[in-house]
Amino acid sequence: MPQPALQVLLIEDHPGDAELVKVTLADAGGFQVYWAEALLPGLDRAARGDIDLVLLDLSLPDSHGLEGLHAIRTHAPSLPVVVLTGFESESLALRAVQSGAQEYVVKGTLEGPALARALQRAIVRHKINAQSSRLESRQEEAKVVGFLGAKGGVGSTTIACHVGMELRRQTNGRVLLMDLDLAANTIAFLMNTNSPYGIMEVAYDFLHLDESSWAKLKASGSEGLDIIQSGGPVSHQERLPKAERVRLVLRFLRSLYQWIVVDFGRLSPLSVRVAEDVNRLYLVSACDILGLNQAKSAPAALLQTGFDRDLLALILNLAPARPLLSSGELERFLGAPVEAMLPECRKDFEVSFQNGKRLGESRKFQNHIAQLAAGIAGVGKDTQTPKPRFSFLPGALRRATTGA
Repeated sequence: MPQPALQVLLIEDHPGDAELVKVTLADAGGFQVYWAEALLPGLDRAARGDIDLVLLDLSLPDSHGLEGLHAIRTHAPSLPVVVLTGFESESLALRAVQSGAQEYVVKGTLEGPALARALQRAIVRHKINAQSSRLESRQEEAKVVGFLGAKGGVGSTTIACHVGMELRRQTNGRVLLMDLDLAANTIAFLMNTNSPYGIMEVAYDFLHLDESSWAKLKASGSEGLDIIQSGGPVSHQERLPKAERVRLVLRFLRSLYQWIVVDFGRLSPLSVRVAEDVNRLYLVSACDILGLNQAKSAPAALLQTGFDRDLLALILNLAPARPLLSSGELERFLGAPVEAMLPECRKDFEVSFQNGKRLGESRKFQNHIAQLAAGIAGVGKDTQTPKPRFSFLPGALRRATTGA
């Protein structure tokens, strides 16, 4: 049985050199080549997956020298890199190998069998090094938890902020709140932070993103949380960062935190694409007829994009005091499991806001949030209370959920 072709991402700005590489590897057999003319589109392509190796020119329109290698090592560390260089730059290529490239190939000496062997050696060497690094570091990546509103005004941002604080309190781990609701800047307002930088600036300049620069870009919130604001509102569609670049930023940040809590705002092309990188996505809905109807349509829209059904759960906010329908009946109606039902606490929050606390306080609400965070973190599961039954649905909707 033939081996599947190795997927090679060629980042090379010279069309003639790119064509030579493609022809050479085609003659060697066993390779599928994707071509990008600059580093940024190359990283965008790498973020989409299905790439086995990067073949990188060290002189590109948007990077020069070792900048491109450092960017790939930062934002696509799982990919081995082979650098392309001219005769006059062989010393630079040697420095690239010292900086993490697996091999280098001199232009003008390309031969099919030799190039194929160099790429195969690079993949094997990278796998060995990666296994060794994992054994040495044993560092786990952050768990990413997303909150997506079925419609506006359902409290998804408030829930995200409270969950972030609870995860920090219960696990004592590093927690990042990320605001991807680009039509607003609600997390920064609720958490009372102000920074000149937002996720758009980080995404546009992510080639230079490292741990040192990140320390200057993020804001520090209460309870020891880090925050990256959306910087909204976005007035022009062309200012929106590409989803692939936001995903690259998110993947980089996973190495710095234990938990990343993302407020996605409402369903959008950006939220759908970035949500592919979450460990758990919570769809937040209010407990009224309109909210439940939109909560029913949102899972279907997500699943049509290929989103993993097992990663999706529902949070029903503003739940009534006297329930009637069981969570099982609601789950059958909505098409996704109901993870939590949060009580209606608007009066508590209004009083708290009048006292100068933007995020609000409510003992009932925070008790439920503590249980939700404990479930996310995998601690204290035995203390969770049974899910209630609802009583607010009119007869027609109730019959639709129960089949009666």
